[in-house]
Amino acid sequence: MIHKLLIITTWILNRLPRPWVLILGRLLGFLIYLTMSYRKDVARKNLTRAFPHLSIRQQRTLLRRTYQHFGMVLMDFIRIPALSAKSLDTIVDFDESHVREAREQGTGAVIMTGHLGNWELIVPTLTLLGYPIIPVIVPQRGSGGLIVKTIRGSTGSRYISSRTSSRTMLRLLKEGNFLGLASDQDARKSGVWVTFLGQFSSRPRGSAVFAINTGVPILAGWCILQSNGRYRLNFTPISLKNLPGNRDQAVQNLTQRCMDALEEVVKQYPEQYLWFHRMWKTCPESSTELDEGVD
Repeated sequence: MIHKLLIITTWILNRLPRPWVLILGRLLGFLIYLTMSYRKDVARKNLTRAFPHLSIRQQRTLLRRTYQHFGMVLMDFIRIPALSAKSLDTIVDFDESHVREAREQGTGAVIMTGHLGNWELIVPTLTLLGYPIIPVIVPQRGSGGLIVKTIRGSTGSRYISSRTSSRTMLRLLKEGNFLGLASDQDARKSGVWVTFLGQFSSRPRGSAVFAINTGVPILAGWCILQSNGRYRLNFTPISLKNLPGNRDQAVQNLTQRCMDALEEVVKQYPEQYLWFHRMWKTCPESSTELDEGVD
């Protein structure tokens, strides 16, 4: 039943002009902003910590624009099953230079991203254009998880669970694949301590560890929605040069470089960042989790 509903919804949305679909998405996001309080307080706390200079009114405006942005992103996510390599040209401007170079070298690469813009569009774009991308994901549960799984797999993309062993992930990299990692959420006690948006933060160490262990490049990628309704997908290499000789310090330093790259783009497009997670739930003093509600 869920699969049929998805097919019907995708069919309807793909027969509407995309500008209309984006307008529907903005309206949907605005309605959710007005009527639903779920995680709104979490987002406000995050914005206060990340941008303490903003007034209450400015925070509200930014939060409303964030809801509207993700309403549009949701519409494009639902339309992913109808994507093809040809139709990508109508919505995505993609600078392939760095990923093309990594593919031609056959060395593999870590694709590091965050919950910014339309991160869900990165994998199908790379897959449809023939790049060997294998993202690491946290499996979603319930009927919603089934819908997400169906959409993600609709373009032939291959995903692996975050519970997959590090040995398997290392093997995939050594075979020349791109390993996709979202590296911006709180990593609890297993993370590495860095500064992100002015806050001491526990963040995943995976991107740095895999790059150091294998010597493959880290490519930070963002899929940003532009004012003309098109996405701009760019990848920027994260330098692996001049890292400390101590391994733990090298991992921390490289993770900080990744977070600095993400922070720069978040500050340019704050309305396109997912502020609804507990971004700083781990207390740095004792490495314990703060009780601020669900993840």
